[in-house]
Amino acid sequence: MTLLFRLSNMLVLPFWALMILLPRWRWTERIMRSPFVSAAPAILYAALVLPRLGAIWPAIATPTLPGIATLLGSPEGATIAWVHFLAFDLFIGRWIFLDSQERPLSPLLTAPVLFLTLMLGPLGFLIYLVIRAVASSREPYKSGAQISAARLNRNEPSIDGTTQHGLQTRDPGKTLLQRAWHTNWPLTMLGVAMILVFLAALAGVLIDHRVITGAPAWLKPAKFAVSVSVYCFTFVWLLGFVESRPRLARLAANVTVVSFMVEMTVILTQAARGTTSHFNVTTALNTFLWLTMGAFIVVVWTMNLLLAILLLFERIPNRPFAWSLRLGLLVSLVGMGSGFLMVRPTHEQLVTMAEKHGPRIVGAHSVGVADGGPGLPVVGWSTAGGDLRVAHFLGIHAMQILPFVGWFVARRRNAFARFKEAHRLALISTVGFAYLALVLLLVWQAVRGQSLIHPDVQTLAAAVALLALTGLSTWVIAAHAKRIDTDSSGLDSRTVSSNAEHVLEG
Repeated sequence: MTLLFRLSNMLVLPFWALMILLPRWRWTERIMRSPFVSAAPAILYAALVLPRLGAIWPAIATPTLPGIATLLGSPEGATIAWVHFLAFDLFIGRWIFLDSQERPLSPLLTAPVLFLTLMLGPLGFLIYLVIRAVASSREPYKSGAQISAARLNRNEPSIDGTTQHGLQTRDPGKTLLQRAWHTNWPLTMLGVAMILVFLAALAGVLIDHRVITGAPAWLKPAKFAVSVSVYCFTFVWLLGFVESRPRLARLAANVTVVSFMVEMTVILTQAARGTTSHFNVTTALNTFLWLTMGAFIVVVWTMNLLLAILLLFERIPNRPFAWSLRLGLLVSLVGMGSGFLMVRPTHEQLVTMAEKHGPRIVGAHSVGVADGGPGLPVVGWSTAGGDLRVAHFLGIHAMQILPFVGWFVARRRNAFARFKEAHRLALISTVGFAYLALVLLLVWQAVRGQSLIHPDVQTLAAAVALLALTGLSTWVIAAHAKRIDTDSSGLDSRTVSSNAEHVLEG
């Protein structure tokens, strides 16, 4: 049975390799169009099942959970089930490949979906169905002239987009999803797909009661799915402000999509296997998956940096709002970069290395305590020691929070409406640098092994100083803006009076 198990893998892996690695090769399509691609594992399945049909049929004719568990519990039953999976996964993968060839779908998008179908069959199939549905509703891309005509107002940006092309058009006949699609459809697809992954992972939390490092096995995939979805839609929105280097912006977006798909595939695979995805070097496979995921996380960080650079050189008329976008991305880079501190070996792991006993885990989220201990609900941040995830989380979401602040300050109907542009810019800068200081403060607190909810005197003093400086700076800006506004109003009144006197004298 061991030999047949290995043989079954060799019957399908060459076809998967062609579809994933060589999708544009002319022989790949010729081979995959043959209806006999899945014939070999199907024949092997028949050879295994038919001699045992008398024992198998009663279990599947009136299926019960104990009966199926008994059937699959033997080497013969497990091999038969495995060949069953391989045959039908390849059948579905072949359909996905051929269907994607007839649609405007990039191999960079379909290749990770095919890999996910190979590893977790129905999940990859479900994600492709979503991608296919969105692709079928795709509208023709707008020309540059149409984009320019759609720009109605760039001086007062809107949080749901009214400033530039694609996502930012005010066309009332288009939904927000359609606008996002026109800006960058791969990011939009991934954002929608991650919502479905979140729902599936949430179901896993309710059904699967396994625990990994003190948390439900499917909680991490659920949290990462939400995070990736939010990141994708934010990235799409920010892309709408890049006009001078559209190809470079599109490259950053598409590479980000591929990187996130690889990362989520690893996280889902490890959750299904019942082991941790991060810092796991227990086996050669776990080490390979962790290092692969880590490499693509660095790629995501690099693409975020590229987008920040593009926005730094982009000419956006509303300077305060423009700087809220740039500062949001720059602070998010620092927040994402704090994650690199997590891969450092802990003291205990270094001791194990010194004793020439390879550690099973290299790196940790927590500092001073082991991962998986007491933590805050849902997020799991340690309540017994430091936790680098706090600064990591807050820093990443600067790319949503700071642009929202910039949008609010740039609005014409609020308390900042009478502020000059220089005052709004100073206010945005104050908030941005205060946010950066807060992220750095949280990193400093974590590396000292201190829990978020148990700050010491030094941390409290630094937080109070930061709050006081931010408040003082804000007050100075507001007071100066009010004085300038008052002086301007007084000057206008004197001008009107003087004009009136001249009229009366005349």
